[in-house]
Amino acid sequence: MKKSIFLSLALAALLLVPSAGLAGQSDWFDRSERLRERAEFRRELRDRARERARDRREIARERLRLRNDFRWRARDFDFRFHDHRHEVRDAIRDAMRDMRQSMRDAFRGRW
Repeated sequence: MKKSIFLSLALAALLLVPSAGLAGQSDWFDRSERLRERAEFRRELRDRARERARDRREIARERLRLRNDFRWRARDFDFRFHDHRHEVRDAIRDAMRDMRQSMRDAFRGRW
């Protein structure tokens, strides 16, 4: 009887130990899988944050480039318009002077 109890316990141990080990292993696999998923999720969040930061830097660079471009164009326009404005003003003064002179000449003989 001792032999049969011993054999039955050995057989039970032989069958139950691997199943208990597999059951514990499945929890370990689930836990490692959850840890892997969390790590992947964190990695994705970091990648998205990097992309947003890169996009913000690119937008800031583009805004700075446009601002400088507008400044240079405004200076160039002001410089050209300023020169042109003086030329127009000088031409109007010359025309007014010529008109006054011609009016004087025309009316000089009448009075």
